[in-house]
Amino acid sequence: MKDGHTTLDEYGQDLDQLAEGDRVGVMRTSNGVLHMYVNGVDQGAASTNIPSKVWAVVDMYGKCAQVTIVDDTNREVAAISNELVSESMALASNELTNDKLVFHDRHGTLIKLSSNRRVAERRRPLDEFNNGVVMTNRPLRDNELFEIRLERLVDKWSGSIEVGITTHNPNILDFPATMTNMRSGTIMMSGSGILTNGKGTRRQYGDFNLDELQEGDKIGLIRKANGTLHYYINDIDQGVAATKVPQTVWGVVDLYGMAVKVTVLEGLSQSSQDDNLVNRMTSLFRHPRTFDNEIAHGENVISLSSIDRLQFHTRCGIHATVINNQRTAHRPNAFDDFNNAVVVTQRILRPGEMFEVVIDKMVDKWAGSIEIGVTTHSPVELEFPSTMTNVRSGTWMMTGNGVMRNGTTILEEYGQNLDRLKAGDHVGVLRKDDGVLHFFVNGIDQGPAASNVPANIYGVIDLYGQAAQATIVDPTTDFGNFGLSDIDFGSDELRFHPRHGQNAIISADGKTASRPSARGEFNDAIVMSNRPLADHELFEVCIDKMVERWSGSIEAGVTLVSPEDIDFPSTMTDIAFDTWLLSGSSVMQDGSTIRNGYRLDLDSLRVGSRVGMMRCSDETLHYYLDGVDQGVACSDVPPGLYAVIDLYGQCAQVTITSGQQNSISHSNNVILTEPEPTLVSPSCSEMTHRFSRCAGKNIEIRNGGTTACRVRSYDQALVFSCDPIKAEEIFEVQWPLVTF
Repeated sequence: MKDGHTTLDEYGQDLDQLAEGDRVGVMRTSNGVLHMYVNGVDQGAASTNIPSKVWAVVDMYGKCAQVTIVDDTNREVAAISNELVSESMALASNELTNDKLVFHDRHGTLIKLSSNRRVAERRRPLDEFNNGVVMTNRPLRDNELFEIRLERLVDKWSGSIEVGITTHNPNILDFPATMTNMRSGTIMMSGSGILTNGKGTRRQYGDFNLDELQEGDKIGLIRKANGTLHYYINDIDQGVAATKVPQTVWGVVDLYGMAVKVTVLEGLSQSSQDDNLVNRMTSLFRHPRTFDNEIAHGENVISLSSIDRLQFHTRCGIHATVINNQRTAHRPNAFDDFNNAVVVTQRILRPGEMFEVVIDKMVDKWAGSIEIGVTTHSPVELEFPSTMTNVRSGTWMMTGNGVMRNGTTILEEYGQNLDRLKAGDHVGVLRKDDGVLHFFVNGIDQGPAASNVPANIYGVIDLYGQAAQATIVDPTTDFGNFGLSDIDFGSDELRFHPRHGQNAIISADGKTASRPSARGEFNDAIVMSNRPLADHELFEVCIDKMVERWSGSIEAGVTLVSPEDIDFPSTMTDIAFDTWLLSGSSVMQDGSTIRNGYRLDLDSLRVGSRVGMMRCSDETLHYYLDGVDQGVACSDVPPGLYAVIDLYGQCAQVTITSGQQNSISHSNNVILTEPEPTLVSPSCSEMTHRFSRCAGKNIEIRNGGTTACRVRSYDQALVFSCDPIKAEEIFEVQWPLVTF
């Protein structure tokens, strides 16, 4: 597994089968390959591109109760007292995090802490519902907000998260199964009521029921200087929950029932000493000199041309990835994760320079969307938060239709609502010479948002909620307020466009497209060229990887629809306008078959095969197999076409071939002597149905979807028609080959 996701289903010996005395090891080779060892036997390469600085980790989960480190000659290293290690680590960690609220390293028996103790998670949430109590690492200060966000719930148990305070020190507390069992010094909010020492003191408190909160909701509390306790749900004060609260109290969270995982959010109130510390750190995060000074000194300084282009820094939130020469930021698992995708520019913004992005991709699942702003924090030093609105210093963000400074709303009604933007919309931010910050939506100035903004600031976006991918708009080109479809890409090298189907990933500087979950997903992986093709320009890809699980394979074609404007369907054959494609050996236009039995059958290609397409000046479309012209596929094809590839079914990865293969003189094209098959209009074709390419794993779909063949075994051979059967319509097949 990598970052919680399985990368290899079958690998090496099963660790669950090991017994006492067995040895298991891990090693990173000098070229970044990870190998696992069982009893000294190499289990093979487990993963590649492992960073050079990594720590070893062991999870004594389930039946495993004790392990001992052995050296490389298999001699045991002297055992170290667990108690001594725990005490020394606790002391060290408490010294390091004395001022920042995190969870204490002592907690309930089912709790697992991560992210420097900012995240707490209850193990085995479908089997156990309690023993999930966690507490803060230190007592709360007066007027200090202790706030958490619900990250994960399970739909199994009754009851959910409980939050409160206690006078009991976590260093000596015998943690109960649930915090409401405590009979002294404890106040908890449970459901919609308040319990003091396990007994109900307020049956109905506030406007929210904790049992009804959803993932992403926030819960906070403050013990005010006057001794009153207030709860905050999604930043809304619920009023006084209790009075005469003791001064020394710890924050406590009970991950009970449905509640599985929470994250500590940074508190709002800190001492003046903390503010000074933040200011000192902020000054370190800034560049000490302006670009003008660097250029004036000249020597040993990066040239202006090399720093002129604004890019994203590769250091970013844990759920974000920077691609496309650091111009594009995306959240690969956008349907699973909604946050932890903050991305910052690689340099500070110059005076009068706009930081603008175009939204490439969105998902229709979460609430909220892209947030944009500026920060004084360098991406090299920033401890990336789950959302940028949690940063409490040096940060201005536009979120929804409000503006926040250091996590506090300063404008509630400002400009267009970012949560309503769609793919293709632009959003930008600009600090003017007078220190006033302006936000822009689709090129329109939304007005002054903040004043006295310092000069040395970085651009920042948060790919939150629905926003899954965004690309920096280059001010040196004529992008204006338009999409990439308005630009002439004729002189650019052919690459894949950063906008694509949700199951596709672009890598290798835009040259390679892949479907990472090829054994779990068979569609939603359409990719397109970054610009329209010129006449007689060959767009060719080589098939790098295939899987044998699915029927059907790569589909290739051209379209007038730009990548900026298309709403990517699950398969290429679903594009119903201005599109010509080859599926199997069938030529299709706008989703309907216009010709069967073309010379090239894409379903017959294998790893290493090269397939290309070219629009000629006589308005014909030609396909190429391994550099050989397969003849006219269709005619009356307009100019200005983008290449489209569908990584469908068995086809899992392709790479655009080198530039020498991407230009073929039309005069040198191979002329086929065989007669051209007759083009068939969809309305007069005898074939009114085709088999769907979603079929049993032992089925191969051939002849453009008209033939289904069971190629192995006796089962796993279900086939379906592509379209529903109309009333009074005959659905007929012929034996022995099941053919329409």
